[in-house]
Amino acid sequence: MLEREAKLVVTGERPEVVADEIAGLVHLAGRGLQDVGTLEIRDVYLDTPTGALRARGDSLRLRVQDGRPLLTLKGPGRDVGSGVSEREEVEAPWSADAYVRCLDALSVRGVSLRRVTPGDDPVASLLASGLSRVQERETNRRRRDVDGAGTRVAELAIDEVTYRIAGGPVRHHEVEIEAKAPEGNQYLARAVEELRARFGAALTPWRHGKLAIGLGIERLLASAAGPALVAGGHLTPAAYPRLAALLSGEDAPPD
Repeated sequence: MLEREAKLVVTGERPEVVADEIAGLVHLAGRGLQDVGTLEIRDVYLDTPTGALRARGDSLRLRVQDGRPLLTLKGPGRDVGSGVSEREEVEAPWSADAYVRCLDALSVRGVSLRRVTPGDDPVASLLASGLSRVQERETNRRRRDVDGAGTRVAELAIDEVTYRIAGGPVRHHEVEIEAKAPEGNQYLARAVEELRARFGAALTPWRHGKLAIGLGIERLLASAAGPALVAGGHLTPAAYPRLAALLSGEDAPPD
């Protein structure tokens, strides 16, 4: 299926406060918001030792959500509008069949892996197939359904992400709005526009996924300016322009 979403990162001095205010909204861009609960998510991303998936713009993720493991393969993202992107996504609960279909899909992409008998530990099975662990993180996700005429138009997610990296945990906040019905495709841009009007410079449109953000954070922290870009275990506002430049292949802005 195609995943179409808009993303904003919370870049203000007090990101938790902004995130709480967004979570408290009951209307956005002319639609009602319904609180549908909070998810605690743990993600492990895997790639070949040579980074073959990342080189293609693909990603392979094992997600544990509500105790249920999900295997997800995503393709490269494409910009399709103001702050909106889409990409192919295949997701299934972990099983022997899902493992085989995943390896088949990777083989079509030119990534051939060792076939093993998958066990109850999905990550161990994928590592035994020749993949390497490239990122671990936890996400606290507050979810809001965007109501339409008897249907769910989109989902608003307010995410607090904790990256588990060598230098210690680093937190980051972002907001995702994902279309859940055809009508949601037009809703995304309106929702982004209204959120930016309400919260101004505290929100920045963002095109990079969580995997790229975490890898970028590791590179930033290894630089001379790295220690100044994290305060209290959280990315500072000054970190985001540097992170955006790094992920876009541009020169970082001056301090």
